[in-house]
Amino acid sequence: MKNDDSLDFGSVQVHKKVLADIVSSAINDIEGVSLITKTLSDYFGELLGRQNIPGVEVVIDENHEVTIDVKVIVRYGLNIPDMARQIQETIKAVIAKTVDIHLKSVNINIQGIERGQK
Repeated sequence: MKNDDSLDFGSVQVHKKVLADIVSSAINDIEGVSLITKTLSDYFGELLGRQNIPGVEVVIDENHEVTIDVKVIVRYGLNIPDMARQIQETIKAVIAKTVDIHLKSVNINIQGIERGQK
């Protein structure tokens, strides 16, 4: 028996750069956390037409599972393990809400501490 209530319009594919953009926007909304800045190789890559978001790497394995690696700088005085967990939870929630995919893992790498002006 054929079900006429559902239609199949095809598939939706989301590029890794879109996921990186979503992650970048989510991190910008977290107080006291920022992505690492661009390196010299990032600038050369842009000259060659390659655009990437520094500090965000999206890896899709052979089983189509998505892993996100994020490199951030945390403001001095914040609890680093708590901030890392908050970043992970925020990324998982935003990705689930916007593109409805389950992430295999979200790896947070704290690259430095940002000290404010006194």
